[in-house]
Amino acid sequence: MRDIILTSIRRVKKFLMAATLLLVINLAANGRADLIGAMIIGYVLAMFYVASTAARLHSIAGLDQATAKRRWLFGLALRLLMVFVVFNIAVHISTEIFFTSAVSFMIFYAAALLGLIMTSYTQKLFDDGD
Repeated sequence: MRDIILTSIRRVKKFLMAATLLLVINLAANGRADLIGAMIIGYVLAMFYVASTAARLHSIAGLDQATAKRRWLFGLALRLLMVFVVFNIAVHISTEIFFTSAVSFMIFYAAALLGLIMTSYTQKLFDDGD
């Protein structure tokens, strides 16, 4: 599991750097460089969400089904509460901050999932040949 996640991070890093550069250039060109902080908040939130999901998966891997399901649902509730609190604060500050942080959250999360899928598929492809 750890190998898949580390390989996935290496794959996603280039895409995220390019997407971040495009977002920063777009925000700066439109005179909205003040929203770069909201973009960073969305990235950090997504990073914690993905990392806590991976840690939760790793910790429940050896448990029986009922205990694993209970712990997974509790962890999911905590993660969703974290996302709700951050986005609720952002929407109360400004809708622009909310949308910027939500879009950056979705970009990071989608990139992480696609990287994980690609890495898992590649490793599965090579593991079948052995």
